[in-house]
Order: sequence, then C-alpha cells, then structure tokens
Amino acid sequence: MGWLGNPLRPLLLLLVMLTPHSGQLTLKASKSPAELILYENGLLECEIANLSAITLNPNNLGVLWVFTGGTEELNIFMYSNGQITNLWEEAELSKNSILNGNMSLFLRHVTLKHLGEYRCEVVIPPNYKASLTVKLEVLARPTVTIVSEKLVEVGTGGEMVLGCQLNGYYPCECKTDWFQSNPSQKKTKLLTDICIAPPIKNPDGTCNMTTEVRLEPRVEDIGSSFECRVTHKAFPEPYTEKAAVTLKEAEIHLSKSSIVGSIIGSVIFSVMLLAAGIYLYMRYIYKVPPNVCDLQMPARFIHQQPAEITCHVSGFRPDVISVGWYLRRRNDAEESFIGESKRDQWMIRFCKAKNITEIGKGNATDVNWKVRQSSFVVHDDGTQSLSSTLEIYPDLMEDNKAVIICRVSYPTGTQEKRTSLQVDAIAPKLGNIIAPPVVRHNTSVMLTCPISFFTPRLLTISWYERINGVKSLLLDHTEENGAKNTVGRYSHCLREFTYPDHTYSVYSMLTFIASIQENDGKEYLCEVNHVSLNQAEKRVKLEVKAFPSLDTIRSEPVNPEIDKEMTLSCKVHSFYPKEISVLWFKDKKAIKGNETSEMIENPEKLYEFTTTCTTIPTLSDKKSKYQCLVTHESLPKPKFAEYVPENLVSSPKVKEITCHPPNPEVGKTLTLSCEIMDFYPASIQIDWFRDEVRIKEDAKYGIANEELMNEHSLCSKVTKLTLSPSTDDHQHQYKVEVYHSKSSTKPQKQCFRLLLKGSPTISDFKMVPKNPWFGEYLSISCSVHGLLRKDFIFEWYRGSEPVKSGVTNSDFVRTIDNNYKVESCLKFLVTAEDLERELIFLCKDRDNNSFKRRIQLPLKAVAPKVSSFTDCDNDRLKIGGKYTLGCKIEHFCPKDIEVVWYKGWKDCTDDQIMGKPKIDKRGLYSTITKLPILMEENLENYVCEIRHEKTNEIIEKPFKLQV
Repeated sequence: MGWLGNPLRPLLLLLVMLTPHSGQLTLKASKSPAELILYENGLLECEIANLSAITLNPNNLGVLWVFTGGTEELNIFMYSNGQITNLWEEAELSKNSILNGNMSLFLRHVTLKHLGEYRCEVVIPPNYKASLTVKLEVLARPTVTIVSEKLVEVGTGGEMVLGCQLNGYYPCECKTDWFQSNPSQKKTKLLTDICIAPPIKNPDGTCNMTTEVRLEPRVEDIGSSFECRVTHKAFPEPYTEKAAVTLKEAEIHLSKSSIVGSIIGSVIFSVMLLAAGIYLYMRYIYKVPPNVCDLQMPARFIHQQPAEITCHVSGFRPDVISVGWYLRRRNDAEESFIGESKRDQWMIRFCKAKNITEIGKGNATDVNWKVRQSSFVVHDDGTQSLSSTLEIYPDLMEDNKAVIICRVSYPTGTQEKRTSLQVDAIAPKLGNIIAPPVVRHNTSVMLTCPISFFTPRLLTISWYERINGVKSLLLDHTEENGAKNTVGRYSHCLREFTYPDHTYSVYSMLTFIASIQENDGKEYLCEVNHVSLNQAEKRVKLEVKAFPSLDTIRSEPVNPEIDKEMTLSCKVHSFYPKEISVLWFKDKKAIKGNETSEMIENPEKLYEFTTTCTTIPTLSDKKSKYQCLVTHESLPKPKFAEYVPENLVSSPKVKEITCHPPNPEVGKTLTLSCEIMDFYPASIQIDWFRDEVRIKEDAKYGIANEELMNEHSLCSKVTKLTLSPSTDDHQHQYKVEVYHSKSSTKPQKQCFRLLLKGSPTISDFKMVPKNPWFGEYLSISCSVHGLLRKDFIFEWYRGSEPVKSGVTNSDFVRTIDNNYKVESCLKFLVTAEDLERELIFLCKDRDNNSFKRRIQLPLKAVAPKVSSFTDCDNDRLKIGGKYTLGCKIEHFCPKDIEVVWYKGWKDCTDDQIMGKPKIDKRGLYSTITKLPILMEENLENYVCEIRHEKTNEIIEKPFKLQV
C-alpha cells in the first residue's frame, strides 16, 4: 500500500483560516460503519446534499480525504484549485464527479489495511465548510466445507464424526452450530457434543477454524440430515451447509446353514487371529527407528515476519516419539528449550489423519515462538509419519546467526537437525520529497519525505541544504536522541505507521518559514540510513514565489466628474519574480494608453509598482466595471482588482440670484430665484440665508420652494424665495447655498443684497483697531447714503441697550445725486460683556421707518487664571482650629464658571463662599472663592477645581494641610 504525505494540506488549511464563518453546507454520506468485502472494490459516499444552492468553481473548491488507522492520520486524496493530488494508490476520485458535487471515494482491491475511519472535508471559500466521517469495516465471507463419510451403517454401535471447516473469514468472531433434522419426527435437534478448535490466523489476517461433532447414530436416526449453521458478520443471515452423509441400517441374515457356517467360521477366525497377532506384532510393535528429513524452511527470514520451520519424521514404529525444538543465540553458551510435539499412545490408529495432542514442557525462551504438530499419518505397513512445525518471528538484532535445533527422541535413540538463521531486513522505499507546487514567500513550508515498508524500525534521517554544491547539515534524527537541530529555524516531526506484517512507514516532515532571500533556488536533501542499506537520499529544489497583491483601485478625483478626465491607479506589490503583465479593461474591453511607474525592489527582494489608466467617464459609465488584470507565474489564473464608478458625479452649476420685480419696494411681494444646472446624482440640499441666519419653514424671512427642471440625464432645479420685505430687510444679504455632497464637501454659494427702492444705504462698518480686545477702546464707524431728507435720527445699541455716550454724527452733506450723506462713529471700551453681543446702528425717519445694520465683534473666550491662598501656614496649624482656604479666579470670559471643592474624595462645595464675577481692569471677569474648614486630623488634603465650559478648561489647585 503506497502511502504518501499531503503536499497541499497547508493550502487547504490556509483556505479554512481565511473563511470568516461556516455557511449552510450539508454533506450526504454512506451509512457508518460502511462494510466492504475483502479483495473487492468499494465506494465511500460523500455528496453535497444542497448543491442547488451552491455554485462550484474548480478554482475555489477544496476536497480532502483523511484516513485514520489507530492513532495516526494520513491524507490520502486532495483536490484544490482544480488540481488532483492522489496520495494513495488504492484511492480514486473523478474530477468531473467533484464538480457535480459528488466527492465519493472509490477504493480498489480492499484489504485489511484499509480498516479505519475516513473523513471527507469540503471547503468552498469564503462561506462554506463541512466534513463527515465514515468508519470502514472489511468483511471476508468464510468458505464452509463439510468433511464426512458418504455412507454410515447404524446399529453396529459405531461412532460417526462430522467436521465443518471455515476458511478465510474476517473478522475472526464466528459461531457454528450443528443441527440434526428428522423428517419422520418433524423436529430439528441442536447437537451439543461439539469440539471447536481455536481460530488460526492466515498471513493476510483472515482466520481458519474447524468444528467437529461426534455422535452414535441409531436406527431411528435413519433418514436424518445433518447441517452446519454458520453465523458471521459477512452473512446477512446464518449460512447453512449440509453434510453429504447417508445413514443405513446394517443387514443381518440368520439360518440353519449359517449357524453351522458360524462355527466353522469361528475356528477359521481363531486361526486367522493368531496369524494376525503375529503379523501385527511384527508390523506395529516391533520398533523401527525414524527417518528424519532435513529441515524445511523459507529461502529468506525477514525481521519480525512470521516464518515456519518444519521437521518431517517418517517410517517409525511404535508411535512413541518426541520432536523437541531448541534455540541457541550467538552469545548464549547453552541452548534454550522452545517446545515439542510428543506422541505416547500405544493404541494403533487406523485412520490416516487425526488431530494430534501436543504434550511437552513450557517455552523456556523469551520469544513468542510456537510449536505445532501439523500432521500425523499411519501408513499401510504400520509405520507412522509425523510433521512438527516451529512458528517463529525472528528478530534481526537477537536472532541473526542463531542456531535452531530440532531433536527427535524415540525408544531406540535420538537424532537432530540444525539450521542457522540468516535474518534479513526490508530496505525502506524512499518516495520523492513532497513539496507544495507553489512555495509562498514568508509562509510555512513542509517538506515530506515518505519512507515506506521497512523493518526493523531503527532508522537515521538527516536533512541537508545544498548551496553552490556544498551540503550543510540542518538536522539529524535518530531513534535514541530524536531530532537534533543544527539550524534553529527548522523544525522536524515524524509520523509513524505500523502494519500487521510488522513493517513500518515513516513520514519525515521538515517545516520552516520560506523566504526569497533564504530559500529561493536552494536544494534540500533527505538522507536515510538503515541496517538494510548503506545510504539513500532524495532531493528537491525550491522555487519561492510571492503572489502579487493588488491594492484597491483609486480614482483621482475620488468622486470622478462626468465628462472630465478621471485617472485610475492600482498599486501592485509584494511579488516575485519580477516578470509581470498588467492590462486594464472596461466592461471586458481592453483600454489602451496605460502607464506603469518604475519597478521598485524592496529589502526583501519583493517588487512593486503602480499602474494608471486615464479615461473620461460619461453618465452611462456609472455601472461600468473597470478592471486591472495582473498575470504572474505564481498565480494559477490572472488576478484582478475591480472598480465601479458608483460615485460618478457632476458638480452643480449655480447661476446668479435674480429678483422679480427688479426694483423691489417695501411691503410689496418679491421673488428671488436661482437656477441650479447639470448636477448628478439627484440628491442635493438647498438652503436660503438672510445674512448668516438660515431661513426656516416658519416664513419669518420668506417661503422657499424648489422645482425640478429636468428628470432625465443630468439634473437641474430652480429654487425660489418669496417674501414681503419690510424696512428691516433693506440692505440685508440673501444667500443660497447648494450642498452636493457627492461632488464636494463645500457648498456652492450665490449672494444677493436686497436694496429696497427709496431706502437709504448703510455702508459696511470700519473698526479701529481692526482686531479689538478686552480693556481696549474701539472706534467703529459707518456712513449713510441716499437720504432724501434731513429728518433722520441715528442711534447706536449695544445689544438691546442704547448707547448714550461716545457717539459722533457728522452733518448732512449733499451728494452728486442730490441726496444727503451722514457719517456716524461710536467709541467705547470693550469689556467681557461685549463677547457675542451685537452692535446695532439704527437709522430712523420721521414716519418711524427704521433701517438697521448689525455687527458682532470678533472676540474670543478667555480661560481663567487661578491662584490659591490661605490664612495660615503649616507651622501654626492645630487640630480643632478653624481656617480659610481660597482661590482667586481672574481675567476670564464669559462669566459662566463652576467651582467645586473636595476634601479627599468628599465633595464639600456647599460650604464655599463664592463671589459674583465682576469686570476687572482688563475688561474681563474676576472673582474669588473661599472655603472655611475645621482641622480634624493631622493631615488633610483639599482640592479646588475650576471648570470653564466655554474654553473647556479645568484647573485644579491642591491644598495639603499638616499639623
């Protein structure tokens, strides 16, 4: 049985490790245990039950059959990436049946070595994995033979013996029964006087057995039939074999003449009896020495293989004889008794072949050898022949050149025959070193050297690497010391198999991490030393390759725009050797004009480059597939990365805002319109703003609506804002912001300043200094144009409070268009109260129509400065004393602040005295916090924690008080 290792097991394990989860894959199997007949062909079923829900791809399918015999596992068949690896000569599986979902294993010429468990594993990455186990039992039907006389006369008081021989059956558990059936009595009787010999094993593992039944037939038994009924696992029901024996009544005739004849016959019989006695004495009692033939033995003795040595003794008389077997090894001074066959019966035997009783001393050696008497024959001349057989299991180390002595003892003397054992070993058969068909860079590699069918077990295995013709030892493995590593990065393990014929098989497996720098082009040798040969070796040369990896295809821009140039790029890296081919496809059509960057070699000798493809997409390309296809010698088929321009966009074109009517007036409805053209996809957000305030649906500043202008190809919309302006809307800026998130993260804007007919115009504010700060004076001014009369009033507000001082207004000045112009200025000290507070300039006519312009000062929040204080020091602290802890919190803005006090882990904020924040000299807020305490212990720790929400500042001040 040629058993090999599994070269693709690491690949299948990698497929399993990459699977994220096991899907619903169901396998249908044979009944377990499956029963096959010895020396016939058989099938172990393994089929995908739910094949209709699964698509089988030869390049994405793995099948593994594993045999378990005893405690050892052996991979016997492998299918992966469309390749079949048959690791067991007796196993067969069709590639076509695999792709049809049938993974059943066909076994040829089944023997007892096939007994065990078979596991079928099926993997369909990434979601499917299943396995099942079938136990195989091998059955051999016994050949049943009945041994009997054809005709037996009854009524004479004689004994009848019937024999039932069972040959070549397995398993060895078997039951035989004898039955007698008499048609006249209409009953079947179980016979109980049965002698059953123990089963004898044949070299192929099957068994033989004989049973005998003895009985004295009577007249009433005439017409009976006798049958041997055999119960064995190989028979679905008990098997019956009938004996071909006929019972006949003895004929006796008496008459007057017969009586006279009887008297005369008696006289004649007496004379004949005397003559016969003389004859029998001379023939059977008279001693004749035996003739001892040379020992019969096989031409070759194999280590631990069963063998027989037979001594044939013939022509002796009487049947008093002993055949003894003895052993003397090379270093033994004396011979040791093994066993004997002995005859000590004086009774003459007339049958030609009978079972022999073995009598003798017990085995005095340390070997499990047996002596059996294979035959005993009585010849017509009264002499006998005897064959004695010695069953041995020779050991090469112990029994080579040992002497076997067969000593025949009889009443008149002794004879002996000798032979010297020449025990041979069976040389191991070395299979080719099994290596993965593709050795990947930086992955675990197992080299397996099959060493098969040898004996004895003693074996030395050495692994070498050859570089430039020079061999370097990697490790030695001996039976005594195990594996001794010379190079630490290599590991070694053995798988051993023992067979019933006492031969061995070993898989020597060398495992290491392969890399291009260390292992590419290197030759590995497995050298085997055995007692049966001087030296044998197998070698294999590794070619380490690295599969190219393809990064995700990137587009520039990330969201490509319709009718604008798009560049696709794909980085191909981590491959070896250097030769590689790259093609770009769009919907399976090749794209010309590709560019490839310079090939770069990294320190690990791996190569990488970037390939680009430039194209101009259209709206119809949103479902197109772009592929970057890579062909490399390490790949069983081309590898590709795919890109679908699902993010294909077209940026909206936002036109200027138009007003209808063109010259709006106070209190009369107007509509602001903005067209948004040629955008894709259709998802878009449009917001209207009045200054920086978003116009909501409450209609405070107008009502916005949208209309779709084009429902096909690129999209277009028009958005409108309808309002009835008041004087408060004059000179305010209306803005539309268009958010098209697919094409840009920034909105597109269009602005429109609303100028109402007949209303004055207020200029932008001017600040001196441009960047105001707290505690500093600020001058802010603006001018008013288009005044028709001089009866306008000008006011300034800080928030909702009117400003009483610091305001300066110029005189009315006539302009070229015959209107008036006024300039107004406000000067004031900036404080923390001005943070996020509006400044409002108000222009009011005599009809109480007001026109406003607002500004918020560009001020920022300021984190507090904190300093701690106390009214005592540690030198004057006393237990029971009352003291005060405090913190000054200065120069912060805004005034929202939180102060928390802790004593250890206890919150004691409720005991603090907190001052109200006030504007300080710097124009910012300042305050103070105090905590009265009572000294209760020698050591106390307090913490004041100040939290300023606006600046996200948290400041801690610790206090450590010790008496």
